[in-house]
Amino acid sequence: MAFAVLWAGPPRAEAWPGEMSERIARDAMRLLPRSLAEAFLHNEKEIFSDARTSTMPALSLIYQDLAQGRLAEPTKVAIGQELSERARALQGPDFRSAVIALGAAYRLAVDLPDPGIGSGLGADAKARAIRQEFYLFVAANRGKIPLVVVEPASLRMRLDAVPGFLASVVAKTSAQAALLRQEGHEGGRVLRYGEIDFRSPVFAVASTAYSRSVSVVAAVWIAIWRSAGGDMTRQKAPQTINPRPLELSEEN
Repeated sequence: MAFAVLWAGPPRAEAWPGEMSERIARDAMRLLPRSLAEAFLHNEKEIFSDARTSTMPALSLIYQDLAQGRLAEPTKVAIGQELSERARALQGPDFRSAVIALGAAYRLAVDLPDPGIGSGLGADAKARAIRQEFYLFVAANRGKIPLVVVEPASLRMRLDAVPGFLASVVAKTSAQAALLRQEGHEGGRVLRYGEIDFRSPVFAVASTAYSRSVSVVAAVWIAIWRSAGGDMTRQKAPQTINPRPLELSEEN
């Protein structure tokens, strides 16, 4: 099994593969108020197309900072400006275009919890091999990973709190990346994704990282939507997807 990552726009570093990012976004939609979720679903194709070609100025700054394990102040300022523009557009004359732009803004957040680009993983050949197997493991076993809301209070935060929240997310990713580095090999050999099971700390890293990515994307969307006066009714309570660990993929 292999991933062909085709992603236009600014460099993304070696983050969640594009298909995985879109799956994370779709899972995040399940946490939204129904009116916003429905608007996204009606424009899903356009949202993902916009996200793949986005030239948001904050993106380049984000990917420069991720390797350092923190978001610099200019990056947080740029993120704040981007989010405010999204909120203002929702109150403008072209609501559909604004919804598409809001949906595409998931790219600002989706990779921040990704241990594959966390500063604790490293950038040598072993790190690259561990990263590849980690992504393959998550893709092959997504249905067996429990999905939970991380920091539920973030789904109620104000728009001006989002840049600081995203910085805290990045700061926590380094430890997960270091754990992935430590547990992604055995006896000097990088573990193949088919050799990893639910008892491995790599499974815990995958579970935490995926859920954090989903939660962070939903939190950003909701903060923008609420700031613009969007309908906040009919928001379902988050549900947990129970894992089926004994059915983890054994493909090689």
